[in-house]
Amino acid sequence: MKKPLAAIAVMFLGGVLSSSAHAQTADPGINIVSNATGSFNVDGRFQLFGVGENVPDSVRNNNRVYLFLKEARLGVKGNYKGYKYETNVVLGGEEQTSANSPTLSLLDAFVDAPLPAKGASVMAGQFRVPYSREALTDTGYMNYTARSIASDAFNWGGPSNEGGRDVGMSLNDYRSDFAGTFGVFAGGGRDVNVTPTHALPEALGIPMLVTRVGYDDGADKDIYHVTQDSLGVTKTEKAAFVNALFMKDTTIGHSTVMNIDPTGTKPLLIDPNWNPYIGEEVGKTPAGFADGDLFMVGGDLLERKPVGDNQVLTGEAEFDWGGYQNGYGGVHMTAWRAQGSYRYRKVEGALRYAALLPGRTMGVGAYSGTTGVLTSVDPLNGPVIDEITPSLTWYIHGHNVKLVGDVPLYLNMPVLHEPGVGSYVLADLPDQVSASKTITRDFVPEIRGMFQFLF
Repeated sequence: MKKPLAAIAVMFLGGVLSSSAHAQTADPGINIVSNATGSFNVDGRFQLFGVGENVPDSVRNNNRVYLFLKEARLGVKGNYKGYKYETNVVLGGEEQTSANSPTLSLLDAFVDAPLPAKGASVMAGQFRVPYSREALTDTGYMNYTARSIASDAFNWGGPSNEGGRDVGMSLNDYRSDFAGTFGVFAGGGRDVNVTPTHALPEALGIPMLVTRVGYDDGADKDIYHVTQDSLGVTKTEKAAFVNALFMKDTTIGHSTVMNIDPTGTKPLLIDPNWNPYIGEEVGKTPAGFADGDLFMVGGDLLERKPVGDNQVLTGEAEFDWGGYQNGYGGVHMTAWRAQGSYRYRKVEGALRYAALLPGRTMGVGAYSGTTGVLTSVDPLNGPVIDEITPSLTWYIHGHNVKLVGDVPLYLNMPVLHEPGVGSYVLADLPDQVSASKTITRDFVPEIRGMFQFLF
């Protein structure tokens, strides 16, 4: 027993120490088995994350400091007779359930099966929803400690969450520099509990339909494995994509698919704290929630260019627009992001600008039983929410061991003030919106640092 453990330990140390800023992909891991039948690889990561911020607060301290184990994960991947597979699980307290308790949770569990047509495959299981470059980017391969506020409304993984996953199937095609995918997903989010089987009465809508197509000359491993920076750039790399998502809600039991979210992974467009219409059921006979439509469209660009010996310039841009509509009313939201970076050997500096524009009807809803009219408190309507974030990364051993620091500066950030308790920043706690809190728009600076170890 000791010899296999020693062998695994040696392979682990060799994999970490041999990594450098000259050869790094979005496919980490230690190869355990590789033969004519297939391969089996193990990978994992943890991120120690600290944040300090200054928040206008008349009850508690303005200055705050927090420390978290942001990510703790273990995964396996490989192939079996040409069928690629991947599984990733969340360990410890990275994710909180509705009961506010730590949970062991599933991120990925899928197989990618080749089709007879060259470059084509079909994926099945639980995997990333193929919408938005930033949402698809692996958080272990970013120039920042977290995604931007622009991603909060359109990332199926929810605000500040790992790229959104769902259960479904997708058809993928890669031909020369063309890349495209079309997926059909359940729309209920990831890691949905099926014990006991939730075979409840349904009024079927339309499942989540997602497509993403574009040009990619080698900037990414594939559509579902995206990085912000590649440490092995030898030529100019470009990618340009458009994507779209549509879903018509399905009534199931006493609620709907969009209205149930045990892990807090909803995009803001269908978060009842931001959308005053999605959770309304007053006036229906029998009582029930309205079957709404969710739609998103957007596009993104990337270019990486070597400019010297182990020096790289990288630029990204993205724009998204979407909305939700049901019988009570509708909401819309717009977001955009632009960022650039310069890497010299093992150090990279970057600057990101992101903006989120909530529609005029977004906010907490209230229903008048006398008039039968839904009104919105509209705490979120107002000027654009801006984020300006400079960052600095030190690649100690590539992405395997690195330090990342960034300084988000939020302009016109909604801050919620709860009497006798204190203030909440919506960029950090978007689910704290309620009619009992007052809203102000404030400047909120933060400073964040992260140590990452992955293998």
